[in-house]
Amino acid sequence: MGKEYKVPIVWILGGPGSGKGTQCDKIVAKYGFSHFSTGDLLREEVASGSELGKQLSDLMQRGDLVQNEHVLALLEKAMRKVEDSTVGYLIDGYPREKSQGSSCL
Repeated sequence: MGKEYKVPIVWILGGPGSGKGTQCDKIVAKYGFSHFSTGDLLREEVASGSELGKQLSDLMQRGDLVQNEHVLALLEKAMRKVEDSTVGYLIDGYPREKSQGSSCL
């Protein structure tokens, strides 16, 4: 995430069932932000059958947290796909731990 973005990046934090997805849907509808769920990005990578997807599948099945560099790489790849057309980004599901937050700054 070393690139400087010219639009807002909003990190949506909260526990399971706290309404993160609901709030993201409202922000997307009202302001047109691009919404990225890191959980969805990870599941999509696993479903792709890539080598990384296989590694992620093993980690996730064990209940381990995926390494920061993998999550951030998938997130950055997704963000770059829409960077010319988005008015802002909503990031849902990351960071999951306080130690991961410093990777985003």
